[in-house]
Amino acid sequence: MSMKNTIITALLAIVVTATAQGQKRVLQPTSITPMPKMTVAEWEKYDAMVDMDKPPIDLSKIGDVSIYEDLYSGRCSWYCGGEVKSVTASNCLPPIQSFNYEGKNAHDFNHESVWATKGKGVGESLTYTFEGKCPRITTVKILNGHVKTEKAWRANSRVKKLRMYYNGKPYAILNLQDSRTLQCFDVGILGYNNSAKPDWTLRFEILEVYPGTTYDDTVIAELYFSGIDVH
Repeated sequence: MSMKNTIITALLAIVVTATAQGQKRVLQPTSITPMPKMTVAEWEKYDAMVDMDKPPIDLSKIGDVSIYEDLYSGRCSWYCGGEVKSVTASNCLPPIQSFNYEGKNAHDFNHESVWATKGKGVGESLTYTFEGKCPRITTVKILNGHVKTEKAWRANSRVKKLRMYYNGKPYAILNLQDSRTLQCFDVGILGYNNSAKPDWTLRFEILEVYPGTTYDDTVIAELYFSGIDVH
């Protein structure tokens, strides 16, 4: 084998190894949905009228309500069969008066409560644990930043890049846009859907952030999932 072919073979081996370890898998959002231009109360009124087969209200304000449908409607989704066993954070901002910023807030289906790191949070992470029998995951959904209001979103730092670990091994890097939106990432098929298998984990580590105008603390409002094996 020539020296040139030897070098090419070695380089290909490095690329294949890096890809297998997840180091080269960089994912962009496959869909991005802006926050609806309505309050939760307005959406609940709209949703009730839809359920009664009445025309929706304030058509000009509704926009895409898929975020509220995910978080508040109770309609069938991956969570009809899927369940997260636990959510833990490596770090969080201490409570302020009656508000807390624990990791579990990123998976409580309430976009007004948040996980916030103490400081910029680079290197801090959220870990999600699932039972082996849990339906498999194909999509990660992220409300990035303090999305409750435009003012709060701009004031606090947001995530720019997350490193995703599957069962403790680097799997992908998620590149998030700096926008007050729901960003969805197709991540392949993860998990077992097999009661004979052990618990498994997904961990999301902050690599880079978009700085806030007022606070260093980095915020994720919601990080949740969609997948298969439910219907």
